[in-house]
Amino acid sequence: MPGQIELYTHLEAGKQLIRLLENWNFRICGIFLVDSQFMTDGGKFLSGTLAALSVMANIEIPHVNILSKMDLLSKSARSQLDKYLEPDAHALLGEVKEESAWGRKHHRLSEAIGNLIEDYSLVRFTPLNINDEENIADVLMTIDNIIQYGEDVDVKIRDDFDPPEEEDDDGEQFDFLNAE
Repeated sequence: MPGQIELYTHLEAGKQLIRLLENWNFRICGIFLVDSQFMTDGGKFLSGTLAALSVMANIEIPHVNILSKMDLLSKSARSQLDKYLEPDAHALLGEVKEESAWGRKHHRLSEAIGNLIEDYSLVRFTPLNINDEENIADVLMTIDNIIQYGEDVDVKIRDDFDPPEEEDDDGEQFDFLNAE
């Protein structure tokens, strides 16, 4: 579905489509993409985290949050972004308080939000670098695990397979197991 957050937070159409697909036995996983260039400071990180949390709560399906465009970040921005992949809410909140008048004024609200996110591990981000095949495979494996892809497939063992039957010259079936 398109990336307009309003479709998931204000309208029922997204939820109705998801329920319809689930009724048709599709396994559904929500993937929330956040531009990694957007998540370079504490305030923007909290904003992106709250947007992801809002979508997770509204569509009520298994969910993966992905930081996209990692390949476009400079090395310094990439190292700065590492602290957001395993965030420490207290360190991030320190940034928010110091950066803006809003952060200084509403530090208790920001602290409560940060503690909620950290205490319950509600939102985690997975980086996506399209130039790294191993990274793409890791993201795909994460999604496969969430939707339990392939878990309903029975394991086949050698005894489960019947040998092929061939026709003899008379047009009758030849049974390899009972051949004399």
